Amino acid sequence: MGVREEVLQMLRNGMNPREIASERGVTLATILGYLDQLVGRGQLRRSDILFSVPAEVRQPILDKVSDGRSQSISAVMGRLERSGLVVDEDDILIVQKYSDAAHALGEIYEDIRTIEVGLHNLIRIALEEDFGSEEAGWWRQGIPRDIRVKCQQRREEEETDPAPEPYCYTDLIDLRAILDKQWPILSRHLPNQATGDKKMLLSDLMRLNQIRRMVMHPVRGGVPSEYDFEFLRSLKHTLGFK
Repeated sequence: MGVREEVLQMLRNGMNPREIASERGVTLATILGYLDQLVGRGQLRRSDILFSVPAEVRQPILDKVSDGRSQSISAVMGRLERSGLVVDEDDILIVQKYSDAAHALGEIYEDIRTIEVGLHNLIRIALEEDFGSEEAGWWRQGIPRDIRVKCQQRREEEETDPAPEPYCYTDLIDLRAILDKQWPILSRHLPNQATGDKKMLLSDLMRLNQIRRMVMHPVRGGVPSEYDFEFLRSLKHTLGFK
């Protein structure tokens, strides 16, 4: 295993870049260089580095670096100290470097897409397994009638290049309703951590849809927060989607 792969494994095992640098006896800049190369190769995301800083440290730093005042490390550290918080300047550097809004929004969209597509595919596979792959099976027996009608209508309204089948026109709220209706079947295909509290999972999907609307319709106002970002990462893990 090469040095970069070792650093990647250490990060995935719960160490933050400052701790990795200390463990390996090198500078933080060296470790961040390795991590940036891993991001460039697609093996790591910027948010993975940001979220390696514990929330109790990360969130106060984010609050101070987004308050419109000086962004120098010494200035941010001073504001934190006046609030009664003592943090390492390396953690401030990491949060500043990897929390810019442009990259965060891109990764939020990626997480939303991963969850939505993953759930869409999981439902189709599970229903086909139980009712059969013919339209008279999984589609008519597994999908509630009102959703089938809506999807057919959406497809008819697509004047150019419609999707190959109505199921492609389900949205998150439709998928949530199918999951609710067919829970005895679909829950068997979900990870154990997702099936313990059906009510909570359905509530999480409503929140997911609200975040999706903020991302896809920015002119309506509202910007996903740090807590939304953390929620998405947690939900993706709960559902077993990578």
